[in-house]
Amino acid sequence: MKPRLPVLAVILGAALFGGCNTYHYYDIDIQGMSPVTETQTSTMVFCQLVVSGAASDTIGLADGTGCPPIGFPDIGTIEYATFADSGQITFTFNGYYMMEVDPNQLCTTASTTLTASDQITQTGTITLTSFNETNCPPHVSQ
Repeated sequence: MKPRLPVLAVILGAALFGGCNTYHYYDIDIQGMSPVTETQTSTMVFCQLVVSGAASDTIGLADGTGCPPIGFPDIGTIEYATFADSGQITFTFNGYYMMEVDPNQLCTTASTTLTASDQITQTGTITLTSFNETNCPPHVSQ
């Protein structure tokens, strides 16, 4: 009978020193809610998702991926992937009136924070509950 220790040592060594990163996915649902209206959100032409904390990213959302919103109150779902498996991750949605990141053009902002873990997929919701009509005047039709 052959000893199994060398095989076990190779397996343990690979597990300990080989590094095994696994993506963790976050499905973030963006929702509008009263007093925010569909007319207001339709004025947004550029949106971004800012990720901070245990992971860090800024993702511009173009046509068909959340901005301008194609639905209301369900604006869309964004899937984000990271190797982070501990700590807090904050997801912030920003909607702008123009195709630039400018505080004077910011229509709405909202966020949610999730705890990173070894769970493969987590879901969260960002609910837009305020809208700045000074920065983003509603479209007027006659």
